[in-house]
Amino acid sequence: MAENTPAYNPTVEAIAPKHKFCSSDLGRIHLILKIAQLALSFVAFICEEFIDYCDSCGGLYFFEFVSCSAFLLALLMIITYYTPLRHKIVIQSYKKIDFWVTVGVGALFLIASIVFAATMDYEVQLGKVSVAFGFFASFAFIVELWFMHKNNYLERNQGPQTPKTNGAVENEPLNASPPVQESN
Repeated sequence: MAENTPAYNPTVEAIAPKHKFCSSDLGRIHLILKIAQLALSFVAFICEEFIDYCDSCGGLYFFEFVSCSAFLLALLMIITYYTPLRHKIVIQSYKKIDFWVTVGVGALFLIASIVFAATMDYEVQLGKVSVAFGFFASFAFIVELWFMHKNNYLERNQGPQTPKTNGAVENEPLNASPPVQESN
C-alpha cells in the first residue's frame, strides 16, 4: 500500500445505530392504549387520594393500591419500550411479561373498581369520579388485551422454530447400536 492512502475508501460509510433512544416496535394502537392506561390510572389514583372520609375503607384502600400499581406498571412498560432498556431484555420474554401484566392489572383494576363502587359512601362525589376513571382504565387494559389477542401479539417476531425430534436423542450417530449392559 502507498503511504498517503487513507485507511478507509470513500465508499465506506459510517453505520448509523439501528435503535434511537425514543423508538420502539410498539404499534400505534398499543402506544395510545398504554398512554391511556397511564393517564386514566393516574387520574383515578389522584381522585381517590383526595377523599377525606369513608365509612368502609377496605374498598378504598384496595382501589388505592391497584390504581397506584397500575400507574407504576404502565409507566414501567412505556419506559422499557422507549428506552435502551428494551435491548437488555429478550423481546419474546418482554412481550409475555407485557401480556400477563395487562391481563393481571386489567382484571384487578376491574375488581377494585367494582369493590370500591360497592363500598363507597355515595355522598362523596370524588369517589364517583375515581370509580369512573377506574372503570375507564380497566377498559383500556381490556381493550389492549383484545388487540394483543387479535394481532397475535405473542406470536410475532418469533425466531425460527426448531424441529421436533419425537423423543430421539440428539448428538448420537444414526447407526449406533444400543449400549450393552453388563450383568453381575
